[in-house]
Amino acid sequence: MKLDLSRFLSSDEEKLEFEGELALNDTNLDIDDLRIIFPVKYKGSIYDLNGELVLELDISYDFIANCDRCLKEFKNHRETSYKAYNFKDPSFYDEDSVDEYFEIKNDSIDLSEIIISQVITSIPGKNLCSEDCKGLCPHCGKNLNDGDCGCWDVEEEVKVEEKVDPRFEKLLDLFKDEEV
Repeated sequence: MKLDLSRFLSSDEEKLEFEGELALNDTNLDIDDLRIIFPVKYKGSIYDLNGELVLELDISYDFIANCDRCLKEFKNHRETSYKAYNFKDPSFYDEDSVDEYFEIKNDSIDLSEIIISQVITSIPGKNLCSEDCKGLCPHCGKNLNDGDCGCWDVEEEVKVEEKVDPRFEKLLDLFKDEEV
């Protein structure tokens, strides 16, 4: 999706505001594993800062994730922001001087590439269905959000019945005689 800047660049306006929805991934970036629910919504502005241009974007989207504690599939919502610069003087395009910069080609910006790149980098590494997710019982595998399984005393947080592989039973006494 291209954002046409020709009218803005030829006018005396100092700020251009825009918003919309990205209906599909029209970039070469592979995002199939991310399970993004389209459309991706965005709202942004471009403004003149002493002859240089600044692009600010607010992006919101939903994606399907599996909880890292209980493995339950759920819909997750994410909001992210992006800020980039376009300098008339190419010497300013230095990795040390500016975090992000955008290109203007034929008086337009490729918003799809920017939005999808920002979505990729903003998906969290850990996804939880809720902050108080109890996860799975490490003994029987039951989802503890659905109720107690009987393997653990929930209040004491200890196993009710300790089952140890007989081959490793002697290891339980390994550190009994040592002071900590």
